[in-house]
Amino acid sequence: MILVVDDDFSLLELASKILNRDRQVFLATDAKQAFELATRLGFSVVLIDLDLKGKAGLLLIQQLRESFPDLAIIAISSALSGNELEAARNLGVVEVLQKPITRDWKPVVERVRSMKAH
Repeated sequence: MILVVDDDFSLLELASKILNRDRQVFLATDAKQAFELATRLGFSVVLIDLDLKGKAGLLLIQQLRESFPDLAIIAISSALSGNELEAARNLGVVEVLQKPITRDWKPVVERVRSMKAH
């Protein structure tokens, strides 16, 4: 199961269409909802927008890393440089994907998922 966290509903809809072919995809629009879903359901991969309001994206990554150390986390961002990206890497994200979402995201998500399955 995959969780995608972003406050842009159009990105979430597109992510669901692109990633949902053979995996269950859950969507969250904020960090609180995402953490509750992760606690309740458990996921193999979580994609988190670094541009969530405030520093919510980074805080969510940190919270998930502490609660689920083996969870694969992919950061998503419109900018592939900067302090937030470096902080996300330091928190242990395994991959970074640049917005907007494209079909190219699917093989990356599947590769990360399969790495964690072994």
